Amino acid sequence: MSQYAKFEGQDISFRGVLEGCLIGVAILDARSKRRLFVNQAFVEMLEGVSAEDLLTRDISETWVDQDALARNLRHMDAGAHLVKTETERLTLTGKPIWLLMHTQEIQFEGRAALLNWHVDITDRKMAESTVRASQEQLNAQIADLRDKEERLEEQAGALVELAEEQAGMKAELARLNEHKDKFFSIIAHDLRGPFNAMLGYSELLSQSALTMEREALAEYGASVHEAAQQSFKLMENLLEWSRLQMDRISVEIEVFNLCEPIRTNVDLLSPVAAEKGVSLISDVARPVMARADVNMIDTILRNLINNAIKFTPEGGRITVSAVQAGTEGQIRVVDSGVGVSQDQLADLLRIDRKTTTTGTAGETGTGLGLPLCAELIEKQGGTIALDSVLGKGMIATLSLPR
Repeated sequence: MSQYAKFEGQDISFRGVLEGCLIGVAILDARSKRRLFVNQAFVEMLEGVSAEDLLTRDISETWVDQDALARNLRHMDAGAHLVKTETERLTLTGKPIWLLMHTQEIQFEGRAALLNWHVDITDRKMAESTVRASQEQLNAQIADLRDKEERLEEQAGALVELAEEQAGMKAELARLNEHKDKFFSIIAHDLRGPFNAMLGYSELLSQSALTMEREALAEYGASVHEAAQQSFKLMENLLEWSRLQMDRISVEIEVFNLCEPIRTNVDLLSPVAAEKGVSLISDVARPVMARADVNMIDTILRNLINNAIKFTPEGGRITVSAVQAGTEGQIRVVDSGVGVSQDQLADLLRIDRKTTTTGTAGETGTGLGLPLCAELIEKQGGTIALDSVLGKGMIATLSLPR
């Protein structure tokens, strides 16, 4: 490189060009690594030191970032002609600055040297740091927003579940209110009828028993007895149903032969059927095992058989059987009675529908028997199904786990 350069008609030395440069310049001896030249811009960068100090003092005393310097020098010693690096260092007054430094090999005043250009990039680094901090803050805010969004979604899900639960509770409350209304309706209407009959006939008996003919006396006595039986049956069903609603009935599940309660209840109710001229038959040739509560099955069978007797005319037939159907044990009560239409059939098991009708011999009902059966069988994990053809009878099928 020529020692002088032509600039606007003047010969200017290379040292002079570097001295006037606004970029910090330092030239090191390639071998000794001592400074041969520094310009004023470089001196001002380091603060608190003079150019004479930089040229006379060892470089290690005036270069704080020793690792960065050593790294650059190693690259140059390894044959690199140009090394570019960014380094953070302290001025000699302790002020931190960032420098972009280019190091390259040159010939300076007849000797091998290393030319170092220093550009102060502190403002850029501070801006980058600010951007990074802002980005980190933004990322933190985004993460916080996502966390809040997830929590809101969880809360929304919980609110939906709560709303569904409240809707279910509302529906259950409506159902219970319907049951309550039915309960009071039965007490107000169905229970009043038999008691009115008993009060009326008993009043006649108390007033005219001494003058009444024997046939009339027997007739009134039978009417009082029938009204008392009806009242007792109604009270029994009401108490059983109310215990179910309050979960006062304990379910004791056991494995047993369904044929046993069938035989017991057919024997118990055969005289009632015979008095009406109806045949009541048990068809239980072989054992049929199931898991259920024996006492509940007894209650269900009594209601189903009594219901069949009520709606079967004289000369009719009722058959109670047990069969094994796959994984279930089944009880079937089949009668040849009057049956019901398909429209009526759907309401027979519902407590909130008034379905009681008069039997073939004028028997009155409570409307609670079949709904009670449905709830009792459900308590045991079983089901009840009704099938009927108007004028041809009904089939009631109980299905229980085997």
